[in-house]
Amino acid sequence: MGQYLESLRQVENASLERIRDYKILAGVSRVELYNSGRQALFQPGVADVINYFLRVPNCHVCVISVNWSTDFIQGALDANGVSNQPPISVYCNDLKFSKRTGLSTGTMYPRLVVASDKVAVIETQREVLASRYDSKPRLVYAGDSLTDLPALLSADVGLFVGQNDHVAKWCKLLDVEFSKPRFDENDKTLHHLLGWGSAIDIIENS
Repeated sequence: MGQYLESLRQVENASLERIRDYKILAGVSRVELYNSGRQALFQPGVADVINYFLRVPNCHVCVISVNWSTDFIQGALDANGVSNQPPISVYCNDLKFSKRTGLSTGTMYPRLVVASDKVAVIETQREVLASRYDSKPRLVYAGDSLTDLPALLSADVGLFVGQNDHVAKWCKLLDVEFSKPRFDENDKTLHHLLGWGSAIDIIENS
């Protein structure tokens, strides 16, 4: 699976190059991107789960996405009722903006292109938090797409939310059983949720 997903890097980079060459996103302001993000609707219960863990001491919440704009994601978070206290760290691609006009140049910083890039963020966070608290952190990752699967399997607790057939197929091929600790991987566990209603209980009791 890892080799297959990594093989898509060239395809994704080519797509980003076309966006740059044709200046598809050139001339867009941060405000426009933010307002576009405000049109995005989260699945029911997502904001409740995020806000709950934002209130938990020493719990750090972040967004890891292959989306192309931090402003877009922030607009979506705000519009869907996610608290900004404490601030949520966002790891994603981002557009370059002209210092003179404040508008997008159409070029992108390709920070997160394929699934392995998400895993890299998770492992970096693991090291940072372990150093900060002088203890092993427990990492939880939630996602619903195939590009999320390696990160879901890398986290101590993975939450596969929804009914993506591709994710379910790969889990079967990899002999990953839902809600069953993988003893050869330090008891890492992948759970399958149809919705977000049980997420808090699963995270706290895993």
